[in-house]
Amino acid sequence: MMADVAAVLAASPWAGKPGLTWQTGVTAVASPMYQAVEWSNWIVTAADEPAALFLKILPPEMAGLIDPVAAHAGARAAEQAGVGPAVAFFLPEQQALAFSHLPPPWRGARLSDFGRPAVLQAVIAAKKSFRQGPVLPQIWDVFSRLRFMAARADATDTLLPGDMAALLDHAWTIEAALVAAGRDSAPCHNDGQSSNIMLAPDGGVLLVDFDCAGQGDPHYDLAVLLNEVQDFEDSWRLGIEMQDGRCDEVVLNRCRAYGVADDLLWGLWGLLLSHTSCRKDLAFLKFGEWRLLRARMALRAPDFAARLHRL
Repeated sequence: MMADVAAVLAASPWAGKPGLTWQTGVTAVASPMYQAVEWSNWIVTAADEPAALFLKILPPEMAGLIDPVAAHAGARAAEQAGVGPAVAFFLPEQQALAFSHLPPPWRGARLSDFGRPAVLQAVIAAKKSFRQGPVLPQIWDVFSRLRFMAARADATDTLLPGDMAALLDHAWTIEAALVAAGRDSAPCHNDGQSSNIMLAPDGGVLLVDFDCAGQGDPHYDLAVLLNEVQDFEDSWRLGIEMQDGRCDEVVLNRCRAYGVADDLLWGLWGLLLSHTSCRKDLAFLKFGEWRLLRARMALRAPDFAARLHRL
C-alpha cells in the first residue's frame, strides 16, 4: 500500500513537495463500531504546507461497490454547504480523494455523544443544510441497493442465513408501502454511522464519508441516523421533531420502516464482505449478523405490520 500512496501523490497537486511523508490515518474497524472500512486512509504532510491532507484510496476489493465519482460529488456539495471538510483533490484514475485533515481536538462522534440533545440537533441541522445543495449524480435508494447486494451475494456464493429470502420479502413489502405513500427526494448524506460525523469542542459538526450521498428521501436520511444512535422511540420522536418541527406519527412509522430496510442492507453488506474481503481480521460477519438481528427484532414487533398500514 505504501507504493500506492507514493503513486497517488505523484499524480496529485502535492507531487514533488519537499518533506512529503505519510502515515496511516484512522484504523479500520467493523465491529463493535464501524469506521474506515471501505477506503484505506493516510495523513499526508509536507514541509511547505501548514496543514496536512487526509488521503483516501479505494482498494480493489471495493470495485463496483462504491462509486468514487459520486462520493466526490457529495463531498464537494458538503464543502460548499459548510458542513464538510475542504476537498483538496480528486484523482478518478487512481480512485483517490483527499481532504483537509481535521486534527484534534476534532474527533469522530461516539454513540454516547448522542445522549446530549444538542449534539443530535447540530447533526440534524448539518444534514438539513446538505439537503439545500445541488442535485447529486447518484440516486440512493435502499431497496435498489438491496437488490444489487443480494445479486452480488448470489454471484459470489456468499453464505446467507436460511431466512434471508423471507427477510428480503419483508423489504419488498416495506418498499411497496412506501412507494404507495409517496417519497420525497433531496440531496442526502444517507449515512448513519456515528464515526462519519466529526465533532469539535465548541459544538461544531462536519459530515464525512459520502459513499452513500445521493438523491434520496430525507426521512430515510434521518432514519438511518436515529437507527444507529437512538435506542428508544421517545428519542426517535425527538429527532423527528428536530428535523420537521413536530413529530407526526406517519413520519415515525416511515422512519421505523426505513430503519429495518437499512439494517437488512448493511447486514447483507457485512455478510458479503466477510466472504469476499481479503481483510479477514475485520469483524464483517459480526457486523452483518448484528444488523440482521436488529432487523428481525423490529419485524417481530407486534405492531410492525400495523405501522406499514399507517404510512
